[in-house]
Amino acid sequence: VPAGVADLVFADPPFNIGYGYDVYHDSHDKAAYLAWTDRWLAAARRVLKPTGALWVAIGDEYAAEMKVRLDALGLTMRNWVVWHYTFGV
Repeated sequence: VPAGVADLVFADPPFNIGYGYDVYHDSHDKAAYLAWTDRWLAAARRVLKPTGALWVAIGDEYAAEMKVRLDALGLTMRNWVVWHYTFGV
């Protein structure tokens, strides 16, 4: 994907909580998971237009780390959107 073309990027990455995906191992040590996160966030940032928006769905366990990484990429967080589950994960 060329750089600077996306108005919106929405990411819903695996949450690293041990969920049983069919082709993805969802239980990595924290450092490995965050290193992977850094790579896909940088790729998402690269394709955004200067006026673009990035939405990330992420569990509570990594929300703070996500905010720090987005700041480091020069993005400004506007708000949190909280999904209130009335059932299990």
